[in-house]
Amino acid sequence: MAVKAVEERVTVVERQVEENARDIEGLRGAVVELGRRMEQGFEAIDRRFEAIDRRFEAMERRFEAIDQRFEAIERRLDRLDQQMSRQFFWVVGIQITTVLAMTGAIAAIAAAALGR
Repeated sequence: MAVKAVEERVTVVERQVEENARDIEGLRGAVVELGRRMEQGFEAIDRRFEAIDRRFEAMERRFEAIDQRFEAIERRLDRLDQQMSRQFFWVVGIQITTVLAMTGAIAAIAAAALGR
């Protein structure tokens, strides 16, 4: 009877080992599949980041173009400011000259009227 009990125990252990081996094979397959799916997911994420990088580069180029336009406008406004400053000095100079000429004329007329 002891032999039968040992054989039964060995049979149970063999069955459990076989089940464990099948479970391990299934687990191994699941791990391989998980690794494959994770790799695909990471590749998809890499592609998305590359697309986002391209979009940011395009936006950066657009901002550089806008900066160049603003710099051109700023240069134009600087030139316009310089021209207006020169014209202002000319107008003020002409007004002062006119006032001096009129004052001189009035003084000459007053001197002529008083000198009579």
